[in-house]
Amino acid sequence: MRRKRVLLCPAKMADVRVKKTPNNLYDLCLTSLVNYLQKSKCEKNDLRSLPDSILMDVYFRMLEEKRLCILGAELSELEIFERLLRFSGAQLRLLQCFQAVIEHGSKLSAELSSAYLARCEQSSRARNSLIHLGLRLGGFLNEAGWYADAQRVLVRCRDICLTQPQTTHYKRLTLECCHRLLNTQSVYCCFPAAAETYKLALKLLGLPEDTTAQLPEGPIAISETCCKALQTDGVDNDRLEYTDEECCSGGERVWGMSALLARLCKEISALFFVRCDYSAAYAWGMRALSLLTPETPPKITIEVLRACGTACVVKRRFSSAGLLVRQAVALARLVFGPQHPRYAAALLDYGFYLLNIDSITHSVQVYEEALSTLRRVFGRSSLHVATAQEDLAYALYVLEYSSGRFYKARDHAERAIRIIENLVPPDHLLLASAKRVKALILEEIALDTPAGQDMREPSLLEESEALHKAALELSMMAFGEKNVQTAKHYGNLGRLYQSMLKFQDAETMHLKAIAIKEELLGAEDYEVGLSVGHLASLYNYHMNQHTAAEKLYLRSINISLKLFGERYSGLEYDYRGLVHVFTQLKRHDRAHHYNGLLQHWHDLREQSKAEQQPAIGDEKVIPLEELQEKFFSTR
Repeated sequence: MRRKRVLLCPAKMADVRVKKTPNNLYDLCLTSLVNYLQKSKCEKNDLRSLPDSILMDVYFRMLEEKRLCILGAELSELEIFERLLRFSGAQLRLLQCFQAVIEHGSKLSAELSSAYLARCEQSSRARNSLIHLGLRLGGFLNEAGWYADAQRVLVRCRDICLTQPQTTHYKRLTLECCHRLLNTQSVYCCFPAAAETYKLALKLLGLPEDTTAQLPEGPIAISETCCKALQTDGVDNDRLEYTDEECCSGGERVWGMSALLARLCKEISALFFVRCDYSAAYAWGMRALSLLTPETPPKITIEVLRACGTACVVKRRFSSAGLLVRQAVALARLVFGPQHPRYAAALLDYGFYLLNIDSITHSVQVYEEALSTLRRVFGRSSLHVATAQEDLAYALYVLEYSSGRFYKARDHAERAIRIIENLVPPDHLLLASAKRVKALILEEIALDTPAGQDMREPSLLEESEALHKAALELSMMAFGEKNVQTAKHYGNLGRLYQSMLKFQDAETMHLKAIAIKEELLGAEDYEVGLSVGHLASLYNYHMNQHTAAEKLYLRSINISLKLFGERYSGLEYDYRGLVHVFTQLKRHDRAHHYNGLLQHWHDLREQSKAEQQPAIGDEKVIPLEELQEKFFSTR
């Protein structure tokens, strides 16, 4: 017997599709409680009696229901915030609540840091509890991107540690404070303060400042050496290696000595990286990597892999960099998930690596995913978001260099600048890089604007010049003249002056950039090749010094081929330049030769378009010992 077929009309099918699962009783209770709190004034103790997990759920529901005034009032209570910092399952949601309240107009970061400093002034407070609260609060504010307030908390926490009897216990806590301070001071460009923190950490550990000095072989030997430097009160090394009762940011446990050392070495590497001392950054990164063990907490392993990977990028060790950065991304995705800011931070490093190996399109995709993740957590007014927008702006600028479609890149650069200007003093170094990116973009837009149509006051080129000069001044204040970042700003001004037809000024800027880069990086570095190619272009197209241009182009090409191979995008401009040089010199056989190389380059680039980078999420996590063996065997 055939079954009777039942037909549903479209309207009924639509009704079936839109049916939603009703909220469970717990969710309904949360919503009702939040609505009650919004409408009725109740005693603070009404919520204080709730368990930490339920309290965090209540606060997150306040965020979802946009009850931000009452949420801000709750989170501004240091006792409540301390409870949430201790609750290990709260961090990501707490970051979202914290940032939403600040974007709503609260000064929550400053209020919490001031409350901590006020509590420290109360002599009745136990020193240990103040230190552990300082570590947690300072670490949280640092991760949230509120570096000035994080530094206030951590400096006070460090000072409390230093006023205690210098037992092994308090020396260890001082080191816990130092690695957080180093991260905060490096990212926020507080270089003199970071230098003092660096010296204090090395003094406590008994380690030399000389990055060429040999450390004891292996993580165990280094840990034992540092344990002996810390030991003053008869505490044995086993006690130092496993201090289960001591806690740090976000409820995590104080790591074993080798893990703490790895993190300190990583922070020192990051400090030298932002100061553009890439050899020192690489040396300290290698120390950090060698200190990792399978027992190292994944968060620290990810941080070390990221720092080592970016150091390898600037040292042009691309194979090693790719291995480390991809593993950092894979491990961050596995441990934290794709919605976590630590995963987004790993993606930013991956984008930096891809940009440097000339995988521009994939770099843009990675930066876009990182920015999207960071916006979901931090909203649209955070230094984390500003950094991602600046990185994306520069990647888009490089991607669209040939097409001239720079408006999306310009929008991201301008958004980054607005965010940074709202959050830091007007002379802060963080503005220099974002202004540099916008200046580069404006220059290219100006060059693509037909003559006589740029009616702006100031013109695009004049605005670009003002931005470049402001960036150079900030770099000089922070680093002095003998620094890679300062050299980059000289080079950018050189290119701009060439566009503005100020050829003598352009030559002066390019020669300064080359001299500084050669002194700091060596004659065969990528940055040197870049500046040499720019000077060649000036001589070739505007100063009729074709013989000098030929030598410079050939030098730039040799550097590019050595570092990147035949497919490198920058070779196009050098090959075109040589075709022009030899045409002007009536050496048509050589012009024909480089025309052929240019065509071969185009063919290789077409092949490259068909080759895909591994998709995000496809990378498999490999065991740490296997990773270390593979890395150190290829150095």
